[in-house]
Amino acid sequence: MKSEQEHLEGKPFVLTASLEDYLEAIYQLTLEDEHGHAHTRDIAKQLNVKMPSVSNALGILRTHGYLNYDNNYPVTLTEQGEFEAKRVVRRHQVLSAFLGDVLRMNFESASATACRMEHVMDDALVERLAILTKELTDPQSVTLRRRLDEAFGFSSPQA
Repeated sequence: MKSEQEHLEGKPFVLTASLEDYLEAIYQLTLEDEHGHAHTRDIAKQLNVKMPSVSNALGILRTHGYLNYDNNYPVTLTEQGEFEAKRVVRRHQVLSAFLGDVLRMNFESASATACRMEHVMDDALVERLAILTKELTDPQSVTLRRRLDEAFGFSSPQA
């Protein structure tokens, strides 16, 4: 039976949802760290996975040029890795804002749902949602917001 690597040889590498989650976690951890890197144990804790899973994912991401990683050193993102991580973070932020501010989901539900959805959206849709969210949360959009609030059982302030 062919290994996954043998099966995928010759096909372009595509980041999976799981690998995007790793990039996002590493990016967030590097922002929080004064030295700008992440430790494997912190990645495992943030993603709630075991160390062998972290090592496997980091190996794949290193092989494809997304990060710098050696067993005895902290993890840092390459330029390509940081670019992809920022794309995932942007998708998450836009989706969370749309779900929370427009569709009126509570913060935890909006964030959890955004985390699942962020992996299947392209950049064009994200930008459309960002524009829509901005317009629908503008103070001049009172009528539509009131209708959404009424539909989902929220009380809307009087205009």
